[in-house]
Amino acid sequence: MQDSSRDNFQVDLGGVVDLLSRHIYSGPRVYVRELLQNAVDACTTRAEKGEEGYEPTIRIRPITGERSTFSLIDNGTGLTEQEARELLATVGRTSKRDEFGLQREGRLGQFGIGLLSCFMVADEITMISHAEGSPAVRWIGHADGTFKLETLSPDATDVIPVGTTVHLIPRPDERTLLMENSVCTIAESYGRYLPIPIVVQGDKNTTITTSPVFAKETDQQHRLNTGRARLGKTPFDVIDLTGTGIEGVAYVLPDSQAPHMSRRHSIYVNRMLVSEGPSLVLPNWAFFVECEINSQDLEPTASREALMDDAAFAATREHIGERIKSWLLNLAMTKPHRVREFTAIHDLALRELCLSDADLAETMLSLLTLETSRGRITIGEITTLSLTEDIELQLATSLDDFRQLTAIARKDVLIINGGYIHDSDLARLIPVHFPPLSVTTADLRESMDVMELPPLADIEKSRALDAEVTESLKEFNIKGATRVFDPADVPAVVIIDSKAQASRDRNETQGATTDRWADILATVDNSLSRPTTNIPAEQGLSALCLNWNNALVRQLSNTNDQAVVSRTVRLLYVQALLSSKRPLRAKERALLNDSLADLVSLSLSSDI
Repeated sequence: MQDSSRDNFQVDLGGVVDLLSRHIYSGPRVYVRELLQNAVDACTTRAEKGEEGYEPTIRIRPITGERSTFSLIDNGTGLTEQEARELLATVGRTSKRDEFGLQREGRLGQFGIGLLSCFMVADEITMISHAEGSPAVRWIGHADGTFKLETLSPDATDVIPVGTTVHLIPRPDERTLLMENSVCTIAESYGRYLPIPIVVQGDKNTTITTSPVFAKETDQQHRLNTGRARLGKTPFDVIDLTGTGIEGVAYVLPDSQAPHMSRRHSIYVNRMLVSEGPSLVLPNWAFFVECEINSQDLEPTASREALMDDAAFAATREHIGERIKSWLLNLAMTKPHRVREFTAIHDLALRELCLSDADLAETMLSLLTLETSRGRITIGEITTLSLTEDIELQLATSLDDFRQLTAIARKDVLIINGGYIHDSDLARLIPVHFPPLSVTTADLRESMDVMELPPLADIEKSRALDAEVTESLKEFNIKGATRVFDPADVPAVVIIDSKAQASRDRNETQGATTDRWADILATVDNSLSRPTTNIPAEQGLSALCLNWNNALVRQLSNTNDQAVVSRTVRLLYVQALLSSKRPLRAKERALLNDSLADLVSLSLSSDI
């Protein structure tokens, strides 16, 4: 027969403590939180029994000059001998915790593991606990894995009040964490909003707990003051996040924030701090708020320093997003001037929000601004212009295209710059929310094709001038194209589409790199320029567009001196590049210097 007997695992307590400190808990500071949580659970359990006159309290006695032992005392329900054996004599034993009332809804505590966390700061833990109607018990645990559990005599039990006291003898290297200043700081961080009074009985006798900023009775001014203390500046506003199973506030930040900047959110579960820092419980677009949130539904992870990503987490995230959206919509309807202030600060966040929420876009889209050929104006003003002046709306999908199109745009066309983040997508929402308006994608080649040509009587002169431009700028692959456009004081603009620009970039790189890499780039450029079978090659648009409305251009067309025409065309080309905010390449800088030198020479010659 096979031996069916089974042996228990042997637990190395030192290894368990190392596991807790290195892989579960963020650091030794959590010992205060674990002791507080055990105390809160015990006090809550006793309060639920309806004992008349019961007032729960938690007292902490830190190490001082006269006191070398840390103590935490609560007047909660206490542990019986049976409960103590179940929870403390076997690490991880949980089979009867439900019977003891220590693992019920609204409880975070895991008594045995929580107490073991104290070994991160102490070599010895003593717990004395007294449950009503039962003898008191004393449990002494050591970091080497040994412990002693004893039942105290009736005489000793009589002088011990109902509740639990935990004494810690600190390790020398962690002693400062058990001293008054550290204890006050840690206890306030974790337990400031707990519903049970917590007092640190040191030299200062500090009361830790305070009324939560998200409590129903808290007025808006107090919330603004709390936000000022937290942020260092008065919040733009404070949003109430209260809902089913959740209470909280969101401070609207008074300064602009980039989407990648993380915020310090304080997340509480049953008023105990679980997480403080960036949190996925907020939607990504809500980077303009910093929150304090308390939930009864969120479930902490084993370390109680993060939250489980479950259905409750998703519901909380959705609720927070809806509350922030409701605040924005209400602000838009009741305080339009405040919305304009908000958009000036958090423009990018509102753009992202309108793209993600159609209902919000219906109200907020008209308040957002876009850069256009008539300056930066709101989408509401764009729609008004289009309807009242019968203006065609065209979208330039890049900043470079916008600058070029703006220079040659007709008066009945409004060019919208879609070169910045979200702006193209926002412009495309205009027909959706403001029918029957339409927005077409602008095209440089089409814009050139519809531009007015010089008068018929001047066509021959303009064509000859175009040929002169093409010849003068052939090394730059720029062709001449004389047109009529406003304003008349602009003599020329450079038009280079994305395909032509890519070819120019390859050519410049080819001239500045090694021979082998230059050969590769040349092969790529030839391949891209070569027409495929039965399909004509689409050449990139690269032109210097001279303005026939300009007096200098017309004068140039009447000049017979080719040298003067060439030098002037080259200068006009460089001037047009600079006006369009394009960087000058090495060849273009050399062209500018040579042309200026020629003009100086001609001036000196004429003086002689």
